[in-house]
Amino acid sequence: MAKVISVLNQKGGTSKTTTSTNLASCLASLGYRVLLVDLDHKQGSATDWAASRAGAEDDPRVIPTVAMGRQLARDLPRVAGGYDYVVVDGVPQVDELAAVAIKAADLVLIPVQPSQYDIWACADLVQLVKDRKAITDGPPVAAMMIACAVVGTTLERTAREALEAFELPILTAQTCMRQAYRLEVGNGLSVMDLAADNKARLEIEALTAELLELLK
Repeated sequence: MAKVISVLNQKGGTSKTTTSTNLASCLASLGYRVLLVDLDHKQGSATDWAASRAGAEDDPRVIPTVAMGRQLARDLPRVAGGYDYVVVDGVPQVDELAAVAIKAADLVLIPVQPSQYDIWACADLVQLVKDRKAITDGPPVAAMMIACAVVGTTLERTAREALEAFELPILTAQTCMRQAYRLEVGNGLSVMDLAADNKARLEIEALTAELLELLK
């Protein structure tokens, strides 16, 4: 049965879709069969990215992508057969769709930019995750990660301390503010298409490895 990773944040502009598409690409590069699910029916950014990604069906860089909504929990088992991992790109708000994505997940990943406004904005989503864990007394595993950090700044150094208040695991891996995450997105590329020593690619590889460890 496929493992489901839901990438969620109620605030827009937190690199949620960037994280989702690059995570899916990295998992595929490792030989896993990956399905990308776009829950954001208004923007559909993950769907647009996948549609612009050229290649043959057997090309591991091509990530099968479907748009879903409130029937995620019902429909996902039907479409996820044959996949190892499903990456869900969630909606930028806490609503019924976010709750559905949490319910379907084996792991909830919350990317947070190192801004106090972004950190405050996580409170409702974190509570939703905790409520779900309390009800089920089990899954989903949940973790927070720092996204779009500016290395060496005070915010980057203190963000982890601020996130500790939520009492969820904070990943060691993080992403930084790099042009590589934005270049060639319109052509459906990911950082996994860049050189092996590219810093953005190394960040995504570290993130993926840490998430796989959490899912064991």
